[in-house]
Amino acid sequence: MTPFASVALFRRNGGVAFKPPRKERPDDLTQARKAAMRYWAGHHGEALIRVFLVREFAGRLEISERGPAEALWKGYSREIRGSEAEPHIAACLGELGIDPNAAPPPLPDMLNINGFVYRREI
Repeated sequence: MTPFASVALFRRNGGVAFKPPRKERPDDLTQARKAAMRYWAGHHGEALIRVFLVREFAGRLEISERGPAEALWKGYSREIRGSEAEPHIAACLGELGIDPNAAPPPLPDMLNINGFVYRREI
C-alpha cells in the first residue's frame, strides 16, 4: 500500500491558511483523490482554495492538486529535497514520515561507468 497524505488551502481572514494534513486510506490514486476532495470540501465556514494529495514513489514526490471549481486534477512530480520550502507540502512529508534531508540526491543525467556512457532520457 502506498500511503497518501492530503492537505487543503483555505482563505481565512484575508490570508491563506491550511489545516493539519491527514492520511488517506485508499491505496488507489483515484480513490485517494476522491476521498481527499470529499473530506476537505466538507469543512464549512471557510473558503476552500486548493486540495493537495501527496505520496512518495520511487524517491520522488508525486503531487496532485485541484481547486473546488476545477473538473480535473493536475498531477506532477518533484524531488523530495527542496520541497520543505512550501509549508503545506512539508506538513504532508511529516505526516508520511519522510525526512527531506535524508533523501538521496537526484540522479545525474549522465553516468560514465568503465568507459561506457549511460544517458538518462528526460
